[in-house]
Amino acid sequence: MPRRRWWALVCVLWLLSGCVLVERSQHGADIDPLRLALIERGTSTKADVLRVLGAPSRKSVIQGREAWMYEYSAEENRVAFYLLYTERRKTRAQRNLGLLFADDVVYDYLFLE
Repeated sequence: MPRRRWWALVCVLWLLSGCVLVERSQHGADIDPLRLALIERGTSTKADVLRVLGAPSRKSVIQGREAWMYEYSAEENRVAFYLLYTERRKTRAQRNLGLLFADDVVYDYLFLE
């Protein structure tokens, strides 16, 4: 009988110990506000933007002007296996930048954090 109790205790402790998996993912390149300060309205060109920030996440047209969008997000996904399964997603950081061009020159930009 003592041996059965010992095995029962081991099984219960094993079930209660559980397991936690953490997955971190990143989408896009992080937008550094200090690098963004190198972009000037009315003087910086598309080539300047590509040199400083790299390729945009996507391009579109807004108000008849070409727009480049830079998007960044960092997420964390935690999955816990205890007696029950639980999952929790959390966005740790999100930054977006939109640049509007008039011909080849930066007309305006908006940085959202």
